[in-house]
Order: sequence, then C-alpha cells, then structure tokens
Amino acid sequence: MTFDEVACEDENDYQCEINYQDGATGDAPSPLPFASTNLTVRAAAEKPAESPLITGVNGSIIEGQNVTFTCSGNVGNPPGTFIWEKYRMIGFFPTTYADEPTTITTGLVNCTNNGTSSVTIAMESEDDRSLIRCVIKQEYGDVFQQTSILSVLYSAREPVITTSPDQPSYIEGSDPITLTCWGAGNPIPKYTWYREANDTILSNTSSYVINDVTVENGGKYVCVIENMVDGRLFNDSSAFNILIGPNVTSSSPAPSSSPTGQPSSTVVVGGQDSVDDNLPAIIGGSVAAFVAVIITIFICKYTLKKNGKYDGQSQGQINHFETNLSSGNTPPTSTHHIDLYSSLQMKQSSKL
Repeated sequence: MTFDEVACEDENDYQCEINYQDGATGDAPSPLPFASTNLTVRAAAEKPAESPLITGVNGSIIEGQNVTFTCSGNVGNPPGTFIWEKYRMIGFFPTTYADEPTTITTGLVNCTNNGTSSVTIAMESEDDRSLIRCVIKQEYGDVFQQTSILSVLYSAREPVITTSPDQPSYIEGSDPITLTCWGAGNPIPKYTWYREANDTILSNTSSYVINDVTVENGGKYVCVIENMVDGRLFNDSSAFNILIGPNVTSSSPAPSSSPTGQPSSTVVVGGQDSVDDNLPAIIGGSVAAFVAVIITIFICKYTLKKNGKYDGQSQGQINHFETNLSSGNTPPTSTHHIDLYSSLQMKQSSKL
C-alpha cells in the first residue's frame, strides 16, 4: 500500500491479512495471523483564522484599563503552545508574555488539536499605536495572528516649547521668533498661547510667531494643551521666557580739536603694564639722583667750612636744598646741584 500524499485523514490503524489454498487438496486452511500497524500523521500548526478577541473594554481602550486578548486555532500535531507579544511604536523588541497557559482539545479532524490562550494587559499611554500578537510555537514552524493597531486614549500632558532661532536671548529689531509647542495626548490636544498674567489669546495653533521683536514683547509665553478623555477635560501647560535686549549701537567719540581748529590726539605708550615693567629703572634713577644731591651738598659745605667762607647766596642755595631734602622733595633736575657746585668752585678759585 502506497500513499502518494499523506493527509490527516490517513491517520489510522492498518492491518494486513494473508489467505491461501492448498493446491493439492484444494482445501483452504485457516488464515495466518493478522499483521497490523498504526499510521500517525504529524502536522504543522495553522495560522489562527481570526484576530485576537478583545474583551474588558466598553468601546475605546483608556489608559489604565485591564484589557484581555484571546486567541484560538489549530496548534498542530504534536500540539504547540501559545505565547503573546506586544509591539510598541517605539522600540525594536517586543514585550513577551510566555507564561500564559494554552488549553488543548482534540480536533474533529485527525492530526489536529485546537488550542486557546488569553492574556490580560494593563494598558499604558505608551501602548497607544501598539499591536498585540499571539504566536503558536510548534516544532514544524511558528505561525501568528495579531490585532490591528490599537488606539489608547490618555490625557494631554508634558508640553514642550522650542524656539527658532534657538538662542538664549535676542536683540531688539532682529528676525521674527517662532515658538513651537508639542504635547502628548490622545485625542490630539488643542493648543492655546497666552502671555503670562494676560488672558488675551495669541494663537490657537501649536506655533506662535513674535514678528515685532521689541523689549516690550519680551517675557514669559505660556502654551496650554487640553483634550477630552472619557467625558473629562484634561489640560497641562508650559511657559518659556523670551529675553529681548535693546539694540545698542556702538559709536566712536568725535576727535577733539586744538585751539587752532586742527584735530589733536593723545598717544598713550605702553599703559599700566609698561609702567610696571619699567618700575625698577625708575626707582633706581631716583635713588641715584638723590645720592648725587647729598654728596654735592656735603662737598660744598665741607669746602666752605674749610676756607671759612660763606656768602649769602651760597648759604641760601644750600638751605634751599636742605629744606627740600628734609621735606622729602627731590630737586627738579640735576642741573641745580651742578650749578651750585660750579658757583662754589668759582668763588673758591677767586679766593685763592
């Protein structure tokens, strides 16, 4: 017996019986014992005909509800088992529910087994735009069925404001500033723009443009989003502070004029750093000049006393130098003590 193509209906017990007749006598002896065998047909699971059944909701799915999904189908022979997967719009890998039991019943047709499984999921806002898949895991291959994309209703929340151009502050008279608000929610939220502490509506769209960039138009701008879920109104808001400074144009001062009417200028060489760098040289020169004056006075007084000659002019010059030195004043230039010393030398020579 040959099966050209095995089908589930071919699964059965098969027997072979041999009968023969004695050629010499023509008698028919008792038949030989039956030979029997059982043909078992293995079969792969079949894709469930229907999408998972959704129960536990009355109409729309709302955030926080416990929703039950049920899947049934031929799990093949030997029977496979169901696992569940949840695919969100964000993320590459599904959330797997592998511990849900599978109930097996023998099919009406040979080599088939019917399986049923359910999973209950607490729906979250992140499950909006997701889908649920039931997968039959079986040794001859996996098959699956899935829901359509699910809509999960949730309240408006977490508005975020961005600006274009994006910068910490703006200058009066610059290009228009666009404020854009985005918030989460299902149904899609409605948008309203206000100025802080002002009930005047600026815009009913997600964007508002400040065309007149002035100091007066700076300040906090408020975006309010709202939607209706299960007969209840929800809203949330966010504020953004726009800093606008005056446009201060820098200008160079007009050049000053000399008494002759010609422009004059003052050139500063070096600056404070230059003074600091030359300070040792300045101090050294002052000390040297001071020492020279002291030596000159000492020589003059010594010479005059030695000759016993003082005149009024010499005495006055010496007193003038000593007075300046005692008061901490340095003579204006070194030429004074040179002239004094020269005059005393001339008078001393004439005496000789």
